[in-house]
Amino acid sequence: MRNQPERPVETPIAWFRYASGDLGVAEREMRYDQPAYHTVGFLCQSAAEKYLKGYLIAQGWSLEKTHDVVPLLGLCADYDAELGAMANEGAVLNEYVIAGRYPGDIFLEHIGHAEAQEALNAAQRIRRRVTELMDLRQG
Repeated sequence: MRNQPERPVETPIAWFRYASGDLGVAEREMRYDQPAYHTVGFLCQSAAEKYLKGYLIAQGWSLEKTHDVVPLLGLCADYDAELGAMANEGAVLNEYVIAGRYPGDIFLEHIGHAEAQEALNAAQRIRRRVTELMDLRQG
């Protein structure tokens, strides 16, 4: 009898694949003449969240529904001090949990190139560390 495959939600590689897609779109968007900065921030937050969830699942963590990157980084601290020390990155990214989804929740005109680049840098640092820890190739 064949073993049933794991549910995708319980498979770290599936989380990393989705995270990579989100971050890839954000990186491409930033190359446009007039990027949708709020969308870049939203995608960066989403990518970081998925990288962290994938990493935690690989450590045996049971998936919890949360979009808050800071506590996820806190859980990662039990396994890696460098991820645990990225609370500033988490705080930057948490600003976009709502920002890219719903107009009126924040002033979109306050999200410009500098803010989107800050979010992109934060998500890329999280990706870099998770890929190092998981020995994944960045593509």
